[in-house]
Amino acid sequence: MTMSYSEQMIEAIQNEELDKADDLMHEALMKDSDDDLFALVETLYDLGFLKETKEVVQHLLALHPEEEGLKLTLAEIALEEGHELESFEWFDQIDQDSPFYPQSLLVAADYYQVLDLPEVAKEKLKEAKELLPDEPVIDFALGELLFSAGNYKEAIVHYEKLIVTNHVEFAGVSLNGRLGNAYAAIGDLESAVNYLEEAVDLKETSDLLFQLGLIYFQKEEFDRSANLFMQVKEQDPSYSSVYSYLAKGFMEQQDFKQALENVEDGLVYDKHNAGLYAMGAEAALSLGDETKAEAYYREALIIEPDTISVTLAFTHLLFNQERFEDALTVIIPRIDSGEEDPQLLWYAAIANNEEEAFEDAREFYDKAAIYLSDNAEFLKDYAIFLREDGDKEGFMNTAKSYLRLNPNDDEVNEWIKYEDGL
Repeated sequence: MTMSYSEQMIEAIQNEELDKADDLMHEALMKDSDDDLFALVETLYDLGFLKETKEVVQHLLALHPEEEGLKLTLAEIALEEGHELESFEWFDQIDQDSPFYPQSLLVAADYYQVLDLPEVAKEKLKEAKELLPDEPVIDFALGELLFSAGNYKEAIVHYEKLIVTNHVEFAGVSLNGRLGNAYAAIGDLESAVNYLEEAVDLKETSDLLFQLGLIYFQKEEFDRSANLFMQVKEQDPSYSSVYSYLAKGFMEQQDFKQALENVEDGLVYDKHNAGLYAMGAEAALSLGDETKAEAYYREALIIEPDTISVTLAFTHLLFNQERFEDALTVIIPRIDSGEEDPQLLWYAAIANNEEEAFEDAREFYDKAAIYLSDNAEFLKDYAIFLREDGDKEGFMNTAKSYLRLNPNDDEVNEWIKYEDGL
């Protein structure tokens, strides 16, 4: 059977003979049947040859001006080429009674979603829903739009309608998986587990196993979550998100050796993950390996120097080792960059005091006091510093503030009596 020029053109494209394909297209426009040309439009569009698709569509539209599907194709091409005004001119030419009108609404909704205008997209989809109330594509589109916008309860309605009509997957998306994640987002973890387990039974993917593991992790069922996360790790060792949760779960169960092993495994695939380094430091400390903990804290701060929790944890380690000068090399750059975390200011005061830089210590104690006026532990430490610094008035005021929070501290009461007697 002789191939049409349209078929020969596609074959030339597949063989990367683009000049030949261009010549064959012109032959097709002159000699092929309309049916061949309509098929050519679909194939060219799927292959991403928009310029050629547009040329064939315009040829057909001149012959068949009533074919509104061609107008829709031109609208879609204009959108892909970034010609929004031209696109909407084509949309406006599609009659509301046309069978292509609902599809044009779906295309427009997609476009508005890309523009981050979810409410406009939603209106387009609702209009399409009124025209075709039982069309599953529209329910899926509404579900996806609402899910991405965080309207999980509304999304659930559309996903469940699809499940009831025996759809388990749409456009490669597991509907049970979506429902599981939507229920998890609204706090219904039991329903989330049920749907995600069903999703995993139907198709065991790394994403679905991870999502189910995450729900069990939220439920603090760490054995179950670990089993699922381990399956993810075995299926796809490069699934970097799983290592943090494995490590966290083992930390919760005080299995610090396993936690550290999973941190180290994760760093093979994600060596720029500051959170993994910080978790590794915590696990190493729990195992008594302060050298490794320090190395991990330093790596974490190289990657994310502004992470205050890591700065504080590392400083605490250095304080325990009485390395106050080293602690200041960690603390001061953060404060100089504008950080005013009260705990960090307090640490700066303590470290400077230990290094006998008393003026700097006083400066940081005074700054920390602005934020920690209701912290009994800080107030006692501040009072001790002021007393040793010879600031009787400052000591008395701070000590009395402390006693309002902790009136039964005999030691501080005795200090006040002593100072009053001087």
